[in-house]
Amino acid sequence: MKILALLLPLLAVSCANLPDPYVANTSPADPKAIAIMERSAAAHGDPWKRHSRVTVSFKGEWSRLATRIQPVLTDSAFRKSSVEIYRTGRKQVSQSHTGPEGTKMVTRDRNSISVSYNGTPSDDSEKLDAAALVADAYTVFVFGSSWLAENGTGFQLLPGQSIDGEACHLVSGTLKPGIGRSPEDRFIAWISQDTGYLKRFQFTLNGLESTKGSDVDVTFSEMRIAPGGSVWPTHFIERVQRPVKIKAHDWRMTSLSLDGQKAW
Repeated sequence: MKILALLLPLLAVSCANLPDPYVANTSPADPKAIAIMERSAAAHGDPWKRHSRVTVSFKGEWSRLATRIQPVLTDSAFRKSSVEIYRTGRKQVSQSHTGPEGTKMVTRDRNSISVSYNGTPSDDSEKLDAAALVADAYTVFVFGSSWLAENGTGFQLLPGQSIDGEACHLVSGTLKPGIGRSPEDRFIAWISQDTGYLKRFQFTLNGLESTKGSDVDVTFSEMRIAPGGSVWPTHFIERVQRPVKIKAHDWRMTSLSLDGQKAW
């Protein structure tokens, strides 16, 4: 039985008020939805295509409830801060996570995942699945609609909604393969009707046995413009939406380098 299901009776459940990304739409892709996603990628400066090497640093805090529900996925003893190098041409990310118990190293590409703790490689399948899910999810968080425009399929327009008073287009889609070692995941991208920036990303969590059937959302704010004009979110908040609604993670981008040039 999944960890969330085991804890469900102990939690104060509040119904999610966001649309459900698990609700599939088998219609052909909508050209209007494709155009909105492509305009959003352009509004951000299309960094997935524009830059070959992107280095970011993050620092954040997990909620206590999130670490209790998903100790392997959150891995809070090692994931307090990180330095991450994205090589877009190789579709590869290398992550160096640091926490109170030391350093966790992850290297991920589409065909492989490797994890080590304080220099010792791990072959634990659950830890490998969790690390692959995190690495892929953070690729989306960093590159946003630029990455989704290239890798998503079946884009559809859902009824528009607002976030913090800002009207958004909602574009649903599918990722095959999915996030982490999942054959498929679904997502909903909230894209500002005004600026074209990606404001929220909802996605399913099929890449880890204990999270199947769950979905989360990440909101993006405090956009900064890098030299050359690309636009990056620097504040991220993750919330579980189903089967329970809780705040899971709050983190910030503390530095950014683009193709070897420091942006901040």
